[in-house]
Amino acid sequence: MSLKPFLLFIFALFLPFSSGAQEDNIDARNLLKLNLSDWYFARYELGFEHVLNESTSVQFAFAGIGAAEDFSNYLYNPMSGADNRTSVEVEHGGWRFAPEIRRYAWVYGGMPEGVFVAIQGRIENWTLNVDEDINQTGSTLPSDQFQEELDGTFTQFHWGGGVMVGYQWFSDNGISIEVYTGPMFRSFSRKWQADVALTNGEKELAEDSLEPRVFDSSRWETYLNNNSGPGWRFGLTVGLGL
Repeated sequence: MSLKPFLLFIFALFLPFSSGAQEDNIDARNLLKLNLSDWYFARYELGFEHVLNESTSVQFAFAGIGAAEDFSNYLYNPMSGADNRTSVEVEHGGWRFAPEIRRYAWVYGGMPEGVFVAIQGRIENWTLNVDEDINQTGSTLPSDQFQEELDGTFTQFHWGGGVMVGYQWFSDNGISIEVYTGPMFRSFSRKWQADVALTNGEKELAEDSLEPRVFDSSRWETYLNNNSGPGWRFGLTVGLGL
């Protein structure tokens, strides 16, 4: 399934609810939300939820990605019996967009509250600017790895979606708290662009070397090494009624 049919599917889900939004005798209300659970993954997300009718709302969430990390690796060369030490600096950047439609057990006083079930779509573009320094000890790197420094930009794009269940509390002072969880599917595509020109063979070897020399030591190792397929999502948000 390509990205374009997926986006058309999400749009088709929203259309019937938006066209019937004015049929209910209810004053539509809004929530501005901050996602607290995704801070660990360096995703800083704001969401906007809008009530359509007495049981339905739509939400749009946008996240910016930003982080920096540095670490060292020791790569053992069995041919020479020596270690090579590498120092790696990584700058993370990018964005994420997640549209969502929700069905609540009830909407109290125009605000979404209580148990809900949601269908969510998601697209994300994540870039890693990698700067590696190799401190040579008189020997070469392992023969199955790229022999030069891994300096360049790694891009990871994914699209997907899932179903979530959750509960949202809304207090008299206008503050909301929400928890949610559920299964999802993600499809990944990845690209490596070195700072210098590489042959096809060198590029393939550099891509294979990213995992042991960069990803495996990253704070986000699991996410970087994920393959397309099913996963699980959970979260916690706080919000303010508008």
